[in-house]
Amino acid sequence: MPRKRQSTKSRIVKAAWNLFYKNGYDNTTVDEIISASKTSKGTFYHYFKGKESLLNSLSYLFDQHYEELREVIDPNLSAYDKLLFLNHELFYMIEKSVNIELLAYLYSSQLITKDKRSLSDQKRIYFRWVTEIMEEGLSKKEFHHSSSAEELMHYYAMFERALLYDYSLYKGKFSLTEYSDRLLPHLLDTFITGV
Repeated sequence: MPRKRQSTKSRIVKAAWNLFYKNGYDNTTVDEIISASKTSKGTFYHYFKGKESLLNSLSYLFDQHYEELREVIDPNLSAYDKLLFLNHELFYMIEKSVNIELLAYLYSSQLITKDKRSLSDQKRIYFRWVTEIMEEGLSKKEFHHSSSAEELMHYYAMFERALLYDYSLYKGKFSLTEYSDRLLPHLLDTFITGV
């Protein structure tokens, strides 16, 4: 299957977060982001008001990763195994390419922002796709019918947010991926037996 061409906005976001990870947020300039994303200053400012507005784009980066995973995931996996795969891959990407201070800043800013809370936007691919997986698990009777797909999605997202918050709070002192790989099966087992 041919790979989709990356959008200009995606290129800018990806370049910015790569630079934030390597150089830190304060040491990254808009000009460096423009150069790394192979765009122009006008194009950059068409999508973003400035470097600060890129901080809220982390959820966009997460969803971009989900788009990539959608192309490679085995459709024959059970819903349970799809969720394990998605969580592992996303947390591995976060651990290896997202600056911990910026992750902490994003999570704290979501609590006080007057703007749209990007992490809880139900229109994100994250919410749509994971809810589809929950629906699949329910329809195939893999998950217990005591909860709806939306409720299961809520529990799953809450689990991920809690681990990311803890990971940020402890400044990455533990492996996010390993922790989640050990804990997520316990949550998913309750989806099978009933919440």
